[in-house]
Amino acid sequence: MDTGWEYLAEAHERLRWARLRAGYATAKAASESLGMKKDTYSAYEREPGKSKVTGLDHQRAIQFGRKFKVSWEWLLLGIGSPFSGVQTTYQERVMTAMSDAPEEEQERIAKAVEALLRTGTNG
Repeated sequence: MDTGWEYLAEAHERLRWARLRAGYATAKAASESLGMKKDTYSAYEREPGKSKVTGLDHQRAIQFGRKFKVSWEWLLLGIGSPFSGVQTTYQERVMTAMSDAPEEEQERIAKAVEALLRTGTNG
């Protein structure tokens, strides 16, 4: 398990770590997936004191956190872990299915999921 995130003191370091962990090898790849210019995104990853640096604010932390599947609080402030309160893709699928189901079906679905978790599955 990657625990290198524990030693990242600055928001720009945490952002870079999150981008790389999410599979975006370059700032350009991340910026394209976010629909922004490379220079705009890169400014968030620049070290303070460098030219053309942009400090991370909570709006961008939320946007980048969603994209890179990390906690925006951790990204912005270093609070908790990158995974605090972040849903996995599977959890997101279950939540979407639940929210799309009629209200009367949601209880049945919840009980079915709970039963599956209690008994376990083999594939």
